[in-house]
Amino acid sequence: MTFSTPLALLLLLSLPYVVWLALPRQRRQTRQWASLLLRLLIISLLVLSLAGIQIVRAADELSVVFLLDASDSIGNEQREAAEAYVREAMGGMGPDDQAAVVVFGANALVDRPMSGLSELAPVTSTPQGLHTDLDEAVRLGLALFPAGSARRMVLLSDGSATLGDPLEAAQLASSTGVQIDYVPLTRPEVLQEAGISDVSAPSRVIQGERFTVDVSVFSSSNMAATLRVLGSGRVVHEAEVQLNSGANNFSIPLRATEQEFARYTVELAPERDVYYQNNRLAAYTEIVGPPRLLLVSHDASGEDGQPLPAESVQLERALQDVGLPVDRVTPVELTASLSQLSNYASVLLVNVNARELHPLKMGALQSYVRDLGGGLVAVGGPESFGMGGYYSTPLEETLPLDMQIEDQDRFPSVAMVIVIDRSGSMGMQEGSLTKIQLANEAAVRVVELLHDFDEITVIPVDTVPSNVIGPASAADKDALIAEIRQIGAGGGGINVRTGVEAATEALAEVEAQVRHIIVLADGADSNEQIGVPELIEGLVAEGVTISMVAIGDGKDVPWLEQMAELGQGRFHLTHEAANLPQIFTQETTSIQRSYLVEERFFPTLANRSPILANIQQTPPLYGYVGASPKAAAQVILETHLGDPLLASWQYGLGRSVAWTSDATGRWATDWVRWDGFPTFWAQAVRWTITQDRENNVETVVQFSGETAVLTSDVRGGEGDFLNDVDMTANVVGPGGEVTAVTMEQVAPGRYQGHFTPGEEGAYLIRVAGEAQSDADGAGSAPTVAQTSGWVLGYSPEYRQLEADAQLLEQMAAMSTGRDISDDPVRAFDHTLAGERTTRPIWPWLTILAVLLLPVDVAVRRLALTRRDVRRAWAAALGRVRPPVAQPQRSEQVARLFEAKERAGTGSAGAPDAAQPSQQAQPSLVAAPRPEERREAPPTPVEEPGDAGAPVLPPAARRKKEERKDESQESQRSLASRLLERRRQDNDAS
Repeated sequence: MTFSTPLALLLLLSLPYVVWLALPRQRRQTRQWASLLLRLLIISLLVLSLAGIQIVRAADELSVVFLLDASDSIGNEQREAAEAYVREAMGGMGPDDQAAVVVFGANALVDRPMSGLSELAPVTSTPQGLHTDLDEAVRLGLALFPAGSARRMVLLSDGSATLGDPLEAAQLASSTGVQIDYVPLTRPEVLQEAGISDVSAPSRVIQGERFTVDVSVFSSSNMAATLRVLGSGRVVHEAEVQLNSGANNFSIPLRATEQEFARYTVELAPERDVYYQNNRLAAYTEIVGPPRLLLVSHDASGEDGQPLPAESVQLERALQDVGLPVDRVTPVELTASLSQLSNYASVLLVNVNARELHPLKMGALQSYVRDLGGGLVAVGGPESFGMGGYYSTPLEETLPLDMQIEDQDRFPSVAMVIVIDRSGSMGMQEGSLTKIQLANEAAVRVVELLHDFDEITVIPVDTVPSNVIGPASAADKDALIAEIRQIGAGGGGINVRTGVEAATEALAEVEAQVRHIIVLADGADSNEQIGVPELIEGLVAEGVTISMVAIGDGKDVPWLEQMAELGQGRFHLTHEAANLPQIFTQETTSIQRSYLVEERFFPTLANRSPILANIQQTPPLYGYVGASPKAAAQVILETHLGDPLLASWQYGLGRSVAWTSDATGRWATDWVRWDGFPTFWAQAVRWTITQDRENNVETVVQFSGETAVLTSDVRGGEGDFLNDVDMTANVVGPGGEVTAVTMEQVAPGRYQGHFTPGEEGAYLIRVAGEAQSDADGAGSAPTVAQTSGWVLGYSPEYRQLEADAQLLEQMAAMSTGRDISDDPVRAFDHTLAGERTTRPIWPWLTILAVLLLPVDVAVRRLALTRRDVRRAWAAALGRVRPPVAQPQRSEQVARLFEAKERAGTGSAGAPDAAQPSQQAQPSLVAAPRPEERREAPPTPVEEPGDAGAPVLPPAARRKKEERKDESQESQRSLASRLLERRRQDNDAS
């Protein structure tokens, strides 16, 4: 028995005082003593309740936690066998038993919390399989045990621990009373195995330099193997080698041919092998040379469909003339791989429409600039910036410009009608969204681009229009966007004529300077084509333009293209609904007209920049795409309307430049013939290249356990150490996730940071830093930067080829555990003592005290005699006698008594006359039965002075008076005794 608040027991010291107050003053006061004892009991119960009294007991309950190994070293057959074992073991659970399941690898996950259900659902948790962390699994299992029950762990593993300290965790479990039983999961016997244990390559070499790649190979026996090295997607080395049992080291000579961020993958093909996972490993090497540029532009086409020279040809030649190597690709050929983009110092987009870039490509460009310090130059044209659908895309976030023009006075009023195909096909999934959701998002982009004085109508159509939104003012954008995003797919195909008729009605009473209709239709299922040309001709006659957007290349695409031409609008064909937001954005900016400015003007200098070094004057330009600068951007050149022409900014670790005119003979005719054209573009591109080649930065990654240690040695141009540099690093994982790492100086010129890789594959690392200025402020602040790579190879699970049953046995021995692989039911053997637990009983004591209180009151206030007890006992036994019914006097008897009274009254005046009459009267009262006869008392003699009162003899009167005095004395004695008794009771209470 224990107490949660033992200090409350001090209140028991008040019991003697209570006894002193309520102690009876006389000895024979049974009720007072009983009341005193009840009061002491009530007070004691309340004090024990305040002290939080608890009882301690041991429960016969068993809780079992199963730890399932799901690391890479466990095959599918072993996992299925382990799951079947747990399912069979749970079948032997007792009614008070509980079980939980923890699945672990490099981390541990609770697949089933502690529960009394005897059925096991399929195991669905998937931990990271790179490692086996028995330590974390045991500690997580300890946290699942409830209090009071006997506790057991059942470990199902091969024992190949690669992380943590399993023995320390087992010791912790043993100290808390947990028994660890184990079921060894055997691996298939490995007779012949070989694999690559390490690949080492220099982090940085100069183009044309020769270097070596060091490879370490382990083998379980002597065997022949083929060793090859792949670089840039091709085999750069291949040789037959002889492997000896144990470790084997090879040095492979290579030559750095091209300036790139090269990944060398080493492959081993052994003669005999079991695990293929450990036969491939890679390393990165940066081949330093002149910075290479990637130019992205599409090829033009002539009237005969033959490709013409790309419009970027003048820009490409200008960059090559200043010694900058350029690789040119089309938007379709642009890679979405960060590792391939890292081969280039900067990327140039020349009049590229966002619709031609997949969202993954735009996201890769954003990460390339922001996280890896790459450069980006966006060159304008009719298909770029706002006209190219850059609004609300990763490109807009990366560039220093907003695609909207803030000056609304330059825009005409617009009335836009969007006819959205909501047929059944629009409910199909595309990626994580449906087609109708992507179409809704495209309509949302239109609302965001419109100004407050514009109007918009959205008409969802399948066979009939439904839930039409508008015409409504674009000022209330939030409400419109919320309604548009509620549009869902319907059924059937789209009736084009019905949609166009509804759009015509929406524009009938609208007075806007620009009225435009966008019809989104299915390229293979556009119904009701009859009558549409006549409707479009009537709309065009009233100044309305119509554009057609087709999803999918079907039989109705040529007809939709004709309708767009008839409506003096544009036709867009897309195979993916994901392109709809860019298409609708381009349509909106096109019909607003103010985004495309085609006028002759001279650029105006707004701010000094290294891009314009040694450039004093420039030729005129003939057009540009309107935009607005971002708050942190630097506008270098402006147009005659105050719009940005050349803007730049720092974005993350990289830099980007936006040129809103073009670099061709369309708007820059005089610039192409200008002598400063190559210098201008060379300086613009070089400004975006953040990596200083004069600074020597070498980065090495060392992986141990779960942590990768990043070490960078930073030297200046003369080879001296650079100290006090604010170094940071961005680590981009195989899935594109970015981890920011803070680097701290640990030695002269050496900086270190840590990160935890989550999965196998290539990691790109961008290290950048800015040195602190000299104390006098006269020194410069050189920037150091380097992009390097590191590859997390195969799981360490494949380096340990055999199970470690001895480790499992050691863990079990620390807690008197057993090998229970032969009988799953033994997992729930009740051979462990349950933990002693406490259970509070103070609520019951409080209730008992409350129930005793009225008993105490009854003992003090109620007086019970023996007769009351006998009567109560008889009533309890059902022996209570019914009351005797008293005979009632009849009416005749009542009349006789009245007559007798009258006779008595009359005899007082004339007794002699009344007697004969009374004697003559017959008696109407029945004679009493013999047993009811009583001796009649003597007839009293009336005195003459009393009228009607009986006259008693003197002796009788004296006797009567004595009895009367004795009765009065007895009543006074009884009253005095009662008053005395009440006084004593009051004193006792």
